[in-house]
Amino acid sequence: MAWDRRSVLVGSAAALAASVSPAMAQTAIPTAVREGRITVRGRTLGYRAETGERVMTNPAGQPRATIFSVAYLEKGANPKTRPVSFVWNGGPGGASWHLREHLSPKMTVAARMRGHYAFVANPDSPIDVTDLVFIDAPGTGYSRFFAEDAKPEYWGIEEDGHAFADFIAGWLADHGRLGSPVFLIGESYGGTRAGQIAKFLAARPKPVGLAGVALISPTLGSGGPPTPPQPILALPSLAAVAHYHKRGAYAALPLDKVVADAEAFAAGPYARMLAQGQVTEANAELVANFVGLPRQVVLDARLTPSLQQFRTSLIPGERLDGGDGREHRIPPPPAQDTVVTANDAYDLHASIVGLLTDELGYTPAGPYVRDPVEANRRWNQKLTGPAYTPEILRTLPSKPKVFLVAGWYDLIVPYLTPVTTLSAAGLGDRLEFHVYPTGHGVYEDLKSRPTATDDLRAFYRRAAGA
Repeated sequence: MAWDRRSVLVGSAAALAASVSPAMAQTAIPTAVREGRITVRGRTLGYRAETGERVMTNPAGQPRATIFSVAYLEKGANPKTRPVSFVWNGGPGGASWHLREHLSPKMTVAARMRGHYAFVANPDSPIDVTDLVFIDAPGTGYSRFFAEDAKPEYWGIEEDGHAFADFIAGWLADHGRLGSPVFLIGESYGGTRAGQIAKFLAARPKPVGLAGVALISPTLGSGGPPTPPQPILALPSLAAVAHYHKRGAYAALPLDKVVADAEAFAAGPYARMLAQGQVTEANAELVANFVGLPRQVVLDARLTPSLQQFRTSLIPGERLDGGDGREHRIPPPPAQDTVVTANDAYDLHASIVGLLTDELGYTPAGPYVRDPVEANRRWNQKLTGPAYTPEILRTLPSKPKVFLVAGWYDLIVPYLTPVTTLSAAGLGDRLEFHVYPTGHGVYEDLKSRPTATDDLRAFYRRAAGA
């Protein structure tokens, strides 16, 4: 694919360059622009890729941070009808490279060349139905702070939501897209973030309405009505993972039957066992049949083995991956346990940086930060307003459609948790959900991605009225 090698100043960075002192000129980094073409589902389209930073200011107008984004915009599309989606991952405090890698028009593959990777067109990217703007929170990716004391202004549930809402409103205004159908796409903690963003967009002097919200294996904030206990919601995911590893009494049955039976068992007999404290060897056997752990382990756990216990006990001597229970490895020494290792086939970090700098032409002011632990540890959990995403989405004046996807093998957010919560939220026919044989990152799964993105395309066409 050929690129038009141009780099220009656009949006708020250009405005800042004209107004700041020479000492602050470094904050006005040019936005890199590239053009490409891609064919998705038989449709060929040209697009413009914009990679840059938006300067974020405090109420006094002082620059405090930047938000880095990569936007893929169809060339020649009608801005009044062309949807635009703002996309992020979770953490909190994680950059959005996960979804950018799996939903953008460009993706990385292993290759026999320098670096052992190459960039190719993504045949499953939803760029055929929506423009895509991938956002990195301050302190992640190439987003940065201008002062150490600015971090608390952005690292928090409401602080983060407010900053993202300001970014989205500013981006829409700069690009003449205030009349476009607007969608939000959030993964993991991104579901909590989506609620906060929606809340603050609706509260702006000129509210920004939403056409739809897509949630991927989401957390959904706090303050909602009571839900079934966590062991009940987690049991079908444990059963799915046990089935994959040929553990438990039902390894010979089809996966979909095992999952359906586990859901029925969890909602009925299992729920009654826990409510009535019926911790017996016979009941431990029934649970063990689904989750694949020894009966005595289940009995000692009083029928409720934790996710962590399950991960370390299902395969002796190894630990299951939390994001995808199909993956397992011998645990590293404790001192190395938080290190993010390279991809099996190539250096993951190098490929992310290479895409942004070599392929998209961006010149960063500092290093790329994937998943800063500091942000997660310092995240401000205090709230002054609504924090429960389902209720926020239910009461928005724009009444957006809601699309939920989750994976059977997810041991971070067991799929039944968001499915149950959103199904009880009173969204009616505004909600649809799909569960796939994947882990936490639904769109990372190569086998499921074509079907999962086709379901997403169908959602866009319905929600945007196309």
